[in-house]
Amino acid sequence: MPCRIMVSPVVAWGQVALLSGHSGRLFFQFGVCSRDNLPRAASAMTVSKPQALFAISSLGLGHATRSLAVLRAFLQQGYAVTVICDGAALSFLQRELASETAVSFQQIPDYPPLERGTGWRYYWYLLVDLLKTWLLIVKEHRSVQPLADGYELIFSDGRYGIRSRFVPSYILTHQIAFIPPKGFSFTRGITKYLNHFALRQFDCILIPDFPDQQDNLSGVLAHARGAMPARHCFVGILSSYQPINIAQDIDYLFIVSGYLVEHKNHFVGELLSQARRLRGRKVFVLGTDQGSDNLSPVSPEADLQVYGMVSGRLRQELFNRSRRIISRAGYSTIMDLVEHGRRALLIPTPNQTEQEYLAAYLGGRNLFATRRQKEQFDLVQAVAESEQKEKFVPPWTTQETLRRISAAVEPMLRKQFFSIVVPAHNEEAELLPTLHALLAQDYPGDRYEILIVENGSMDNTLRIAQSVASGSRAICRISVIQCAQGVSIAKNTGLQKTSPRSDWVIFCDADTRLGPFFLGHLNTWLNRNGKRLSVGTAQITPHPGAHRYARLWFALFNQVHRLSKTSFSLQVARTSVARQVGFDESLQLAEDLLFLRRCREYGDFFFLPTNQVSTSVRRFAANGYLRQSIRWLFESLLPLPLKRKKRYDVVR
Repeated sequence: MPCRIMVSPVVAWGQVALLSGHSGRLFFQFGVCSRDNLPRAASAMTVSKPQALFAISSLGLGHATRSLAVLRAFLQQGYAVTVICDGAALSFLQRELASETAVSFQQIPDYPPLERGTGWRYYWYLLVDLLKTWLLIVKEHRSVQPLADGYELIFSDGRYGIRSRFVPSYILTHQIAFIPPKGFSFTRGITKYLNHFALRQFDCILIPDFPDQQDNLSGVLAHARGAMPARHCFVGILSSYQPINIAQDIDYLFIVSGYLVEHKNHFVGELLSQARRLRGRKVFVLGTDQGSDNLSPVSPEADLQVYGMVSGRLRQELFNRSRRIISRAGYSTIMDLVEHGRRALLIPTPNQTEQEYLAAYLGGRNLFATRRQKEQFDLVQAVAESEQKEKFVPPWTTQETLRRISAAVEPMLRKQFFSIVVPAHNEEAELLPTLHALLAQDYPGDRYEILIVENGSMDNTLRIAQSVASGSRAICRISVIQCAQGVSIAKNTGLQKTSPRSDWVIFCDADTRLGPFFLGHLNTWLNRNGKRLSVGTAQITPHPGAHRYARLWFALFNQVHRLSKTSFSLQVARTSVARQVGFDESLQLAEDLLFLRRCREYGDFFFLPTNQVSTSVRRFAANGYLRQSIRWLFESLLPLPLKRKKRYDVVR
């Protein structure tokens, strides 16, 4: 009879400890993966909220300022957000989001500052830093991978290693192609390959530009010839500035952020010197973390003010009060200028090929006045020239961009409905922990159901199933069903009782445990690849504590099942296909092989490389690993008429 249940005991699955539970969701922590310097999705403080992991580059403030708009949009949608960042960008975001209770921050070192140094050192540092960057990408990915479970999604802006194969992962970037420095054009091919390889690891590339090949802001950076490296979406420009109805009493606003200090200090001094020749009020924002937003006087002139870092209301006011803007040619700054219809003088950071290209590209289109830092130029004349330039009229602005980001993310966030069928015959020793593991899934309780099919048991199997069902109050639905003895009969009986909403059915042996993130892993895998899939299985390990010998045998079994497109102890099938195929009830062994083969006629087979499934070694303990393996191989090769004559050897 169907009933609703909730389970509260700690689940004895691996090294798992119950942390907290709310609204039918239970969260777990793997002791073997705990690290002090990395975030974890499961948190008692934010357990009732969907959780997102944001990883934002600190190589310049632009990544933080543009991602701030996306961060706020997710917070408004009810997400709890963990932000990985470093340096001045981390300080900026902490100030901007200081009043948000659903945000936590984690400082993880960023990549080295590319394109530093001058002369021959520039090229030497570039080679060394590129190698360091690649190694750091690999390292941060390995560190975050085991801790990403529990997040709904990962959003990365410039942090290529913060992603997961089992959590929907997105990257925001306009740099699909890189501009090599002079003398390094021969590296264009290898840098393109490495960049595309890194981008392909994400589910979607969110490009902050417009799709038109001619009328865009990033030029060949995002519109280079050739195929895109992965699924992508031109979402449009992003700006975290808001229009404010305020008097424009700042004549010149100098935004001189950037992370290459050797180019910055001298440049700021030159600008300050020339700024004194400009009539009117001047304000400098240096983008450096000085510990506060307070004014730092550097000149006796009353019309000249310098700030280290600004955030919050002050940042918004300074931008809206300014009449003219002098800035670096960072892409995020360009998006701010375009969104708010501001003219500006752009001065790219020397040796930063992206900024030098953008200044030349947009200057060539008569959209901005541009100057090179190394050349002697008259600031008064350059600013006057900027006022004569045309304005780029964007097809849409940040509000529409946020809607497009949400639309691009949504398909991977869809929660498939899973029906878990557990055939149980004389399983009193194994059934209870199996049910506890199923009820502890970190997955919405209204998007899966459990069907226990007791078939001909002579022990307490039925009583255990009914006791768990009647004594719990979880959101997920559990049904206890009885039928005649036989594994094929039991699986068919459970299949017939699955919900009409069911998308996929999971046939799980009673001695097989599913870890708390299994359904999440499976859901992401199917959302990513499911259109062409019909049936599959997962990587399976022996229960924790098994001998190393057992783990080696299971590693071999997994490879055999992956290559031969077969399975043991767990089968996953599209429900519509499973209902058409069903199990041959005349078979008491190897019924899964025939089922899998027939399901493959409707689509592709998949193998889920998760670490969330374990099973007992009781059959191997009874018969020996080699003997049992040979026996299974022999039974799989038998003609169907002979298989029907053999009886299943029950081992308990």
